[in-house]
Amino acid sequence: MNSTLAEIFEEFADLDREDQSQFLLELGDELPKFPSEQKTEENRVHGCQSQVWLITDVTGSGDEASFEILADSDSNIVRGLIAILQAAYNGKTAAEILKYDIQGVFRQLNLQQHISPQRRNGLKGMVDRITTLARKHAVSVTQTLSVTPVVAAPTVRKPFDVQAVRSQFPILNRPLASGSLPVYLDSGASAQKPRVVIEKEREVEERYFANAHRGTYQFGLRIDEEFEGSRSLIARFIGASDDSSVVFVPGTTIGLNMIAFGWGRKFLRSGDEILTTVMEHHANFVPWQQLSKQTGASLRLIPMTDDGRLDLSRLGEVLTKRTKIVAVTAMSNMLGTINPIRQIVQAAREVGACVVVDAAQSVPHLPTNVVEDDIDFLVFSGHKIYGPTGVGVLYGKPSRLEEMDPIHFGGHMISEVKIEESTWSAPPAKFEAGTMPIVQAIALGAAIRWVDEIGLEAIHRHEETLTSMLMDRLAPMPGMKIFGPALEHRGGIVSFRIDGIHPEDLAAILDQHGVFTRHGHHCTMPLHTALGVSATTRVSLAAYNNADDVEAFLSALHAAQSLSRSRKH
Repeated sequence: MNSTLAEIFEEFADLDREDQSQFLLELGDELPKFPSEQKTEENRVHGCQSQVWLITDVTGSGDEASFEILADSDSNIVRGLIAILQAAYNGKTAAEILKYDIQGVFRQLNLQQHISPQRRNGLKGMVDRITTLARKHAVSVTQTLSVTPVVAAPTVRKPFDVQAVRSQFPILNRPLASGSLPVYLDSGASAQKPRVVIEKEREVEERYFANAHRGTYQFGLRIDEEFEGSRSLIARFIGASDDSSVVFVPGTTIGLNMIAFGWGRKFLRSGDEILTTVMEHHANFVPWQQLSKQTGASLRLIPMTDDGRLDLSRLGEVLTKRTKIVAVTAMSNMLGTINPIRQIVQAAREVGACVVVDAAQSVPHLPTNVVEDDIDFLVFSGHKIYGPTGVGVLYGKPSRLEEMDPIHFGGHMISEVKIEESTWSAPPAKFEAGTMPIVQAIALGAAIRWVDEIGLEAIHRHEETLTSMLMDRLAPMPGMKIFGPALEHRGGIVSFRIDGIHPEDLAAILDQHGVFTRHGHHCTMPLHTALGVSATTRVSLAAYNNADDVEAFLSALHAAQSLSRSRKH
């Protein structure tokens, strides 16, 4: 290997994308050929689409042992990446290798556009093998490779301006047939999309669409860069420490099923217990119900207070040493209850239970940090956070994703397929079989960026103001029953019933006034049964709602009451 790392940095600095690819190919040309007798199965690194072999020469012993990396591939561009690994590692001691920020090298070279998940898996395999050997020779090294975190520049946010926010949503500024603008109060089901998200989808389709992780031509490289860039944005947004902890899924429902039957079915046995709540959306209740039937585990519920909160004073009654999974919503999609996830996780740790969080309602409205809260799995949907339908996110701790089995099989997620058996790529590819919702995933990144620029705390304060206004005005109405806790324990969701008007009839009357709400059981039938009602009306707020929306809703509600009274007479 003739090029030093400093020379590689210098060469890369002034090259555009195409020239960088060419330079990697040239680095590959310079790489000495691997002895054919060393191209054995024992020396092969798995996880890359190309063939890769690697061995090390070690001089010295203990923490003074120095390493020389010898590797080869049948792909010349991968040989170029090997050359960078050699320039980074060769001559270093075991202790230096274990502390070395190899990811920082790739970031500095802006190599992500050249590293598809398959190449990334291959590189990870090589780095893992090198660090494993270094660890064996080290005397006093106890920590794994230290990666210096990338500190993002602070986001400069403007003061929250609801009219400026609202102006970015084309659908909310398009008059209905009546001439009035829509009053959209059903964001808990799906949020509307800002112009930047709509335009991002169009940009991808019109300018550089290709299948992700398949081609190294210009469109393919751009798609990979955008797709993985979206993954990185999402990882930072939810506080994940590693991009590979973020798996793209079709939505919350599929993500929760993947956890239940990829992790839960693998580890649950008869006599074990699954702990959940009666306030769960069916997506976070039915999978655990069905899993309990398949495994013989018991399904138990955390008691609920009269005002619709989890009664954690009684958690010890249901959280036992037999509890293997605690599956709980971060925010109820019917009651609006914000659950104390960190407290629940801490209690679960005492019995060794795995915690699964349905964050479909919370992520669009409340700051989330999966590392600080020590969450094992967390899932949310793109369409509830101003993004497209058909895409969502499954976060898992790296150790949990390693444990978890895939339940979808096919292209991209494999490391190697033989007639007799197959092996899987490392996460996240392990769980991303087939063609992903590429355009939607990239546009979800645009939605996350949009939310982050406004600021979730500002959005939450705005929604809290509207929720307070709504509840204050609803509470004094005759025959009104609001479900759920006081304002300090809830997000921007208010579900209610009012005497004399069935929720389905109320929804129809509100619609006639251009006010769009949700009616029914909201995919929470066990909760409605516990509350003694078959259906409720739900108002769910978002960043684009304003006081005029609340007033329009209240006016339409009064009109519905008047109509109901006149019909009775």
